Amino acid sequence: MMQYDETVQIDEKARAWADIKDAHKTKKVLVAQAIGIEPFQIADKKIECLKLSYHGIYGYLPKQLIDNYEFKGLTHFLGKYFEFVVENISFENEKQIFLADRIKALDIMARKFWKTASEGQTYPAFVRGIDQYNLYLLVEGVPTTLHRTEFSYSFVEDLREEVEIGDTVEVKILGLVKPNEKYFPNPSDPDSEELTAGEHGLLQVSARVLSEDPWNNINEFQVNGIYSGVISKIHLDHGLFIILEGGLSVRTNFPPASPNFRVGERVSVKIMSIEAKDRKIKAITIVPKRAIGKKSQNASSVRRGIAR
Repeated sequence: MMQYDETVQIDEKARAWADIKDAHKTKKVLVAQAIGIEPFQIADKKIECLKLSYHGIYGYLPKQLIDNYEFKGLTHFLGKYFEFVVENISFENEKQIFLADRIKALDIMARKFWKTASEGQTYPAFVRGIDQYNLYLLVEGVPTTLHRTEFSYSFVEDLREEVEIGDTVEVKILGLVKPNEKYFPNPSDPDSEELTAGEHGLLQVSARVLSEDPWNNINEFQVNGIYSGVISKIHLDHGLFIILEGGLSVRTNFPPASPNFRVGERVSVKIMSIEAKDRKIKAITIVPKRAIGKKSQNASSVRRGIAR
């Protein structure tokens, strides 16, 4: 069995080397996993690189060739997968290795993308940057931005708590303008000025439209009804974020004299009003008196809040 396994591994590596050598000649785009961070000698200096594994064959992707985006560090890329073209093949410590270039791979992918892309298509998007309000993505090599309102139907206060750099997010194309094409930013406005897209084109995407809108289930809830939900987030300023059956997210303030809540804890929520047109719910969290304590037995156990 051991001999068979070793033969299989040798065959896999031989095929992998054949792929790498062919890609070096044809500039075919390959995909490899980042397994480490190491300095690698290029010309007369050592460069910080991602160490890649392509089916057991190792190579190096220099930091400056990962993307045109400015990264603060590389550790969040470990374990993630990267497209690349083979820039060079050389020997290092008597082992044959390859030097990778992702920027060239992204350019090849982007040119192919614009030939076939259309509204309604879905793609995996690579997260190249994050702030509180936006994800900065690459869709087949094309840069775009996803606002937090298009990430999820639930309220997301800080995207940095939801996604990490190097993650992949599935998105749907809502609109696009090809590179250097003219477009009107507001077609319904007759006075709208005609603009020209840049060299990367324009891409509007959404992640949330790929999941079912929880508000489609709003008829399952009634005013004055009391429902069970699970706390998904606790915010000192905004209160409790609670997920009800069907994925509907409700936000309520902290009840007075309330016990210590925990994420994942199941609580009861009473719906006070539903404004379907504005997608708002007024709700209160009900805390059993036994959870409050004897000194607070006569205190009100709820406080009003607004769900979004």
